[in-house]
Amino acid sequence: MKKILSVLSLIVLGTTSYYTQVGIQTENPQATFHIDGAKDNPTTGTPNAVQQLNDVAITSTGNVGIGTITPTNKVEINSGTANTSGLKLTNLTATTPIGIGQTIGVDANGNVITMANATAATVQTYEVSYSSGNAYNVNDLGWTIVSETPQNLTIPTGGKAIFINFMLGIDYGGITPTGSGYSYYTAMLYVDNNPTNVYLTVQESGPGSQAQFNLSTVKFLSPGNHTLDIRMRRTFAGGVASGVSISCRPISMSFNASYIN
Repeated sequence: MKKILSVLSLIVLGTTSYYTQVGIQTENPQATFHIDGAKDNPTTGTPNAVQQLNDVAITSTGNVGIGTITPTNKVEINSGTANTSGLKLTNLTATTPIGIGQTIGVDANGNVITMANATAATVQTYEVSYSSGNAYNVNDLGWTIVSETPQNLTIPTGGKAIFINFMLGIDYGGITPTGSGYSYYTAMLYVDNNPTNVYLTVQESGPGSQAQFNLSTVKFLSPGNHTLDIRMRRTFAGGVASGVSISCRPISMSFNASYIN
């Protein structure tokens, strides 16, 4: 009886030692549990990358590999096709109703991670408007700031595309230089005291006449503080002597600068 028990013990111990790795359709398992789906692995050595694509492996640490026999995470899938995850969810598709939860994505190594949920866009607006402003004088010697147009903007990290819209209605009056009625006047957007390529030129039709200027553009501004303003200048004399000013009285003005967060 003792001899029989001794023999059985040897058989059991020998079997346990021999089958520390289990292989299905392979005589050469590379993990604790290894399935060779296509039965194309070599009898010795490590299967190559193509041969591993039809394999499933469970390592001694409990990692599961599909398409790979050396998974580095609890579940790792190698589809064998670039830019394709190899993971498909039958009952969770693009038409599934949106639920409440956290957005997921992948990092540079392909690990699934949680990401910050997108927040609703907000608009930061800087604006000034009035129906009657202070008069200012314009000539050909320099650019005169249109009264009350300067605005200070604070742009967050990363910079922003700024949507700018300016509308001005003026009445030429008060000072009426000789030759008035043929001159051209230009309104231009300035950013941080620098002229831009956003401007409009209108001919003055005569003393006491009115003019409208409308400027719209999108400008990218870097992070930090910036100043926007509108300036005017006589850009064609039309018979008016150099240095002689004309009085401009705003009858309506709206200046809006905004960006999307």
